[in-house]
Amino acid sequence: MTKNITTTTSRRKFLKISAFCMSIPFGSSLLNAKSLEKTSWEGVALGAKGSMTLFHKDPVYAKESLNICTKEIARLEKIFSLFDKNSSISSLNKNGFLNHPPKELVEVLQYAHNISQNTKGAFDVTVQPLWTVHADYFSTKNKKKNISQFKKNIQKAKKLVSYKKLQINSKKITFEKKGMQITLNGIAQGYITDQITHILKKRGYSNVLVNLGEINTIGGYSKKRDWNIATPYLKDIEYLTLNNNAIASSGGYGTQFNEKYHHLFDTKTGTSANNIHSVTVKAETALLADALSTAIYVMPLKESQKIKNLYPNIEIYHTNS
Repeated sequence: MTKNITTTTSRRKFLKISAFCMSIPFGSSLLNAKSLEKTSWEGVALGAKGSMTLFHKDPVYAKESLNICTKEIARLEKIFSLFDKNSSISSLNKNGFLNHPPKELVEVLQYAHNISQNTKGAFDVTVQPLWTVHADYFSTKNKKKNISQFKKNIQKAKKLVSYKKLQINSKKITFEKKGMQITLNGIAQGYITDQITHILKKRGYSNVLVNLGEINTIGGYSKKRDWNIATPYLKDIEYLTLNNNAIASSGGYGTQFNEKYHHLFDTKTGTSANNIHSVTVKAETALLADALSTAIYVMPLKESQKIKNLYPNIEIYHTNS
């Protein structure tokens, strides 16, 4: 395994999990422990190519751990994925309400609401109508002819965007305005990353790196050093160290319509934010890092210090070009 783990967090081309069992003989290094056997999985998770590698003295136990992780990812996708027409949020977007919502969806939406309040709406899960307007416009052939209508559609979509108009409780989730829709692309992957990390921790793995677009860790790479995470978006920083914490990055490079327009929307303007090139957040959980990296990317640069005051344990890394 290389010294540094490199990740291109550009929505999300490759997913990776590495985990070592805690039962390592005293004095042995992780990679040289003869009692540990390697068990791997490769496939598709969260719509991207993925791999999981577990090191454990019992390959049957490791394979069982992999099966549990892949099944949990698939189960959570059925709740959070916009690409699945039968998912929970697809049903919510289609009908404007969802009776008896899964507890995971309620949990994530309530967490998102708190982030929205603390970021004054910079993070807002109800931006999906803005995505639809932009996707429709950039799929047309004669964009110059349709620019006026594009701008009008943005203004219409803006009226549907407000986290305050999303009613959430354990019995029912409801939109207050017809036509509202949500996307959880700025938070759900962090949540799923944390859930998989928690599963592996419960199953006895003490040195874990979970990369499902966002990254979370249990322990370090070994007892002697942390996980070293390098990304191409950290200027003048070779890598960040992780040990029982997480990182997430956001930027307009993720899903682009063209050089100017992308998937991260400023709810005040109704179109793509372009204040900075990217932001990386290091936090206690991937859920928090994911949501805050999205919010901080969208808001004016000077506002990010206020977020640091609200969440003093996070680290924020901006890239302006």
